[in-house]
This record gives sequence, structure tokens and C-alpha cells, in this order.
Amino acid sequence: MLEQIQSEVIFHEVIDSTNVEAKRLIENDKINKATWIIANRQTSGKGRNNNKWVSEVGNFYGSYVLPINLDHRKIPFISCITSLSVYDAIKNFLPNNALLKIKWPNDILYNDAKLAGILIENLLSESASFSIIGIGINLKNSPAINNHKTISIKSIIENEVMPKDILETLDSNINNYLNILNRDDISELIELYKNNCWKMRDRVRFLQNNIEFEGILDDITDTFEILIKVNGELKKFNSGELSFSY
Repeated sequence: MLEQIQSEVIFHEVIDSTNVEAKRLIENDKINKATWIIANRQTSGKGRNNNKWVSEVGNFYGSYVLPINLDHRKIPFISCITSLSVYDAIKNFLPNNALLKIKWPNDILYNDAKLAGILIENLLSESASFSIIGIGINLKNSPAINNHKTISIKSIIENEVMPKDILETLDSNINNYLNILNRDDISELIELYKNNCWKMRDRVRFLQNNIEFEGILDDITDTFEILIKVNGELKKFNSGELSFSY
């Protein structure tokens, strides 16, 4: 199966963090092409905002290291194309995709419970730039997260999906969406994303600077920011400025 993967694959049985390993390899000039770093288990996995990502055996843990050859103005769309890639890979295993959604910017929810998470770290320099795309998918287990529901593919379909079963699809999806981004088809990406976006045109609760607000998730801009209508006023946010309650 893995012979169909276009990118290099580096496998570890156990590692501290695939994203941390990616940084080590980059610092030592060990990566010069798109590369997957995959582990069966992480001992120090991290999510957004330094949240611990519990890494039980049986789930998918991987970092996709992408040498950035993009116009840097397109870098926010790495989050968009990764979200779409993970969403498309997961939906292949589900009998009904109506409850599968992308929570902006890049969590994947099923019936308002977290099914997958993505952590993107961009290393930009004049000599070489990389995007490290950490992806965790609850295939077999759904570890507890404070204040949020979680779910696994196995609990939905009552059947086990192996990490290798999803890797080839993920690799193909990311390459396909990168091609769309390189063609400057931003409107196509935005439309695909909005069609699958959690709470689009619906009321959301979100935290900004630890203060909770409510509003209507109104739109996503051509720079991959979101517009939320709060008390009749449209406010624009980027991915570092808020977190949703769900």
C-alpha cells in the first residue's frame, strides 16, 4: 500500500513528538523533500496552545514536513488544505458524512466531538522554509480533553482502521490540494472549506483574551480569516486570536 506514497516516510515505534523530531531533522539538514514522520506512540505530543495531545497506541500520529516554495502570502492556506485533506481522508471510512465538520481553523469534529487535530508550525528563513504539519486522528481511542467531547472512528463505525490505511490517502489529498493552491484557485479552496465548515452561518461561542463572546459565523475571507457578526458588527479574526466553545 505504502508504495503509492509520493513523499518520503520515516517511521518510529515510539518518539517524544513527531513535530519535535521534524524540527531536529530540519536543524540538521536531514530533510530536503516532502517527508512524513510517523509514530505508533508519542510520549510528549502537543496540540494548539501547548495543550498535551494524549497519544494512545492505535491512533494516527504523524507530521508532514513540507519545504515551502509558496508565496508567503499563501501560507495561511496550508491550514485550509490540510483540514480538507484530513476531512476527505476520514469521510472515506464513514457511512454518513453529515455530522463530519471542520472547526475553523483545522480541527475535525464528528457530531460536535473532536475526531482529529492539526498543529502547524512554520519555520521561515531566507535560506530555507518549512511547514511542519502535525496530524492526530482518533482511529481507535478517543482520549479525554478538558471541557470537550472526543470520539474515535472505531466508536462510530464499530470497526478498526489502521494508521497505514489512512496515510496513503492523506499524502495524495495534500498533494492534490497543494496543486490547487499553486494554481491560485483560492476561491475553490474557500468554497470547499465553507461547504464543510462547522457552524457556518450559525451561532457560535468563542473566547478572545479569556473573554467569552457570542456571534454568527458569517464568512471566511480570501486570506483564510473568519468573519463573526457580534452584536450586529462584523469582526475579523485570524487563527491565533480566538478559540471556540463546543
